[in-house]
Amino acid sequence: MGLFDVDEQKLQALYHRAWLEANRGFVDPRKYLYLDDAIQVYVMQHGCSYDQALLIAKRGH
Repeated sequence: MGLFDVDEQKLQALYHRAWLEANRGFVDPRKYLYLDDAIQVYVMQHGCSYDQALLIAKRGH
């Protein structure tokens, strides 16, 4: 795994960080640039949609 690779664990950790910053409320990934960038990298690496990657960030598989 390279420095800029994003796997499911990293994606979930970044979502959790954004969730805490949102005071455990609704997370709009476009407001948290680190989460939005990670989701976009995950989409490019795994060939899925943005919505699917967001669901993986929220819930896992």
